[in-house]
Amino acid sequence: MKLFLVHGIFDDGRLFKNMSDYLITHDLKPLIPALRPADARYGINDLAKKLEAFIQENTEANETFSIVAFSMGCLITRVYLQHLGGAKRCVNFHAISGPHHGSLLAYFFVGQGAKDLRPKSLLLQKLHASQSSLSQVNLFSYRTPYDQMILPSKSSHWPIAKNIVTHAPLHRLMLRHPLVLETIKDNLVIG
Repeated sequence: MKLFLVHGIFDDGRLFKNMSDYLITHDLKPLIPALRPADARYGINDLAKKLEAFIQENTEANETFSIVAFSMGCLITRVYLQHLGGAKRCVNFHAISGPHHGSLLAYFFVGQGAKDLRPKSLLLQKLHASQSSLSQVNLFSYRTPYDQMILPSKSSHWPIAKNIVTHAPLHRLMLRHPLVLETIKDNLVIG
């Protein structure tokens, strides 16, 4: 089964190096798109369409896959799954430090992506209203109470997912946390 890793704002696939190395040692070979522009200036929907194109290029028509996403990448993935039909083929979705309810930090940035990331944005309202489309996907959401990017950190709590709380001291360190890595690995192999 294919596995895609989806990065967040201002990032690219390099931030997944540790996770990718870990997954490779467990016979999982992740594919990592570089979604541009990484500052999401044209919005989350724009990047979700680019994710859709990458997945289409790297899978057969009816092939199933799993997705691990980080930070804003969680919302990019949700738009792809919920609004672009990706949920029909996605088996597992692991959302790491995803701003499911927005982040107050987004008020300090400009561009459509920043607007999409703000609490109660139109995009977040539409995602909340269409969550039922994910009923066949195994959903996991990971958060740390010490997150300095997702404010408040409880915004990463996703009621329809299995929620896992770690004590990673920093946002980016969620990608290296043993509980996160092991849970992803165990559920990708089973899934």
